[in-house]
Amino acid sequence: MNIDRVQIEGGFLNGVDLHLTPGLNVLIGARGTGKTSIIELIRYALDVKSLTPESKARSADHARAVLDGGEVSITLSDIIQDDITVSRSSDEPEYRASARFIAPIILSQTEIETVGLSEIGRLSLIDGFIADRHSLKEAMADGANNIRSFYKELEALEKEIIALSDGVEEFQILQEKINNLEVEQKKFLGGASDISNKQLSLGLITSTLSELSVKDEVLKRFNHTVESWHNRLESLIFEDFGPEEWEGASEEDPLKELRSKYVSAISNLEEILGQFEEMGSLATSRLEDLQGVKLELEKNARAIRIDLDHNATGAGAIARQISNLRANAAQIQSRQKLITERKARLEALRTRRDQKLEELLAIRAKKSSLRKTVIDRLNKELAPWVRVEIEYLAQYGDYTRAIANALRGSGMKYNDLASNISAKVSPQELMDFVEYHDFEALSEITGIPRERSARLIGLLAENGISEIVTSEIEDNIKLTLLDGVDYKDVTSLSAGQRCTVILSIVLQHFERTLIIDQPEDHLDNSFITQTIIKALLGRKGGGQVILSTHNANIPVLGNAELVIEMTSDGRNGFVQVCKPLDDPESIDAITNVMEGGAEAFAARAHFYASHS
Repeated sequence: MNIDRVQIEGGFLNGVDLHLTPGLNVLIGARGTGKTSIIELIRYALDVKSLTPESKARSADHARAVLDGGEVSITLSDIIQDDITVSRSSDEPEYRASARFIAPIILSQTEIETVGLSEIGRLSLIDGFIADRHSLKEAMADGANNIRSFYKELEALEKEIIALSDGVEEFQILQEKINNLEVEQKKFLGGASDISNKQLSLGLITSTLSELSVKDEVLKRFNHTVESWHNRLESLIFEDFGPEEWEGASEEDPLKELRSKYVSAISNLEEILGQFEEMGSLATSRLEDLQGVKLELEKNARAIRIDLDHNATGAGAIARQISNLRANAAQIQSRQKLITERKARLEALRTRRDQKLEELLAIRAKKSSLRKTVIDRLNKELAPWVRVEIEYLAQYGDYTRAIANALRGSGMKYNDLASNISAKVSPQELMDFVEYHDFEALSEITGIPRERSARLIGLLAENGISEIVTSEIEDNIKLTLLDGVDYKDVTSLSAGQRCTVILSIVLQHFERTLIIDQPEDHLDNSFITQTIIKALLGRKGGGQVILSTHNANIPVLGNAELVIEMTSDGRNGFVQVCKPLDDPESIDAITNVMEGGAEAFAARAHFYASHS
């Protein structure tokens, strides 16, 4: 996808209107005339991501300062689709585009010098060659979000299970108390038939009351769920003001046909809200009816207990205790069934989460495989001077930060613990340790004392581990340059040598528009002619290039399709020349701006000829 046109309104470059070619376009001119500004405005308009974190804010600030309240518009084209217009003003957080587009690769002077020093920068450099990198990134983001959603459900279920489990362990104790009280009750009442009948009636009432207590608890839980849904829906509907009004002609309304759908959707929600209100009312009504039945039964039970007390003092009190204990035991049994169902749902959710996690890991593995394919091609093209290597799963920064964040505020030395754990335990292993509270395994692998491991796992379980599980252990890209007989790492090279490595790699992009600001800085002319010019000539017909430069070899030996001379009157920068390379105006511009004038060029030519 090529940049056809750059239009600038406002600011230092007000009125600039550049029409570019699909081939090599070279920006020339004295310093301060706006060459770099045009490149940064293209980056700003298309929101092209910087390869290093430091240059991101600096590039945006530069572009906004140049626009000074104005706007930049870019016209993009390719063979497949119609032209795409992308615009952005100095105060807009995002661009406006008529369609989706493939962004160019843009390298500033600073990025050429520093991208090799950054782990993220080296990864970005290689990932730029992956054709479906955006779909991979979206798939990874979707996968991570799905897993986080599962964790929200899991956390809610675990809290519900804990709440339901409160007091469940007392069931056996309650049963033993009931048995003991029944034995004691028999001793009090003896075997008279009248007493036995009353005792039997009281037993039946007690059993019924136990069942009603279970129903009462079920209805209350249902009411709580319905009320929660009702309140959330009511809040959403109350806060909705509908789509904004359109004051123009109805046929021009961008929300035409969507307004009626929106109203219909809200109407459906209001109907659902009404259903929840109806369910809540029914549940409340049944609770009230149930309470009435319970009160009547308790009244009958009380009368029987009083009769029993006439026959044997204390028998009524025992009967009342038995009735209460049976009701509690019945409720616990009901909750036990619910806990069993919730635990089964918990395991099913964990299984689905694990499947999503496997899918996420597979996507990440695919990304690493595609990186390896890119690296193999680069090594073939750039051998023997430049060598690229990949170290799989070598960057733990994201994972370490996620652990540290989860432990922050705990009073533990979270940074040291996070570094220790991330180096020895994978996110998936840590997930299992937390879920099964296996502090002994964590202690054994990491060397963290058992008591501390138990506390650490408790904190992670309490604070949640979704960010830890979805954190990515990234690959590391190693770049080296042949210096004499040895390969030297890019981080230990001089600025010029680093630029040699980075430009050698970047110029292998043949399928995307490539924009570079002054690639010759820190480079000698021999490298420019042997590497940059060779790569530019090799790209003919294989991708648009936009370069700003002070080196005449680049437009002349690179056989530029278009030469753009920028100049300035001190207040504004503007285009002085925009012509093909062999046009007299372009020749004059190159001669005067880049060669120091015809006389200086002739003097150098005479010098070279006389000393050849």
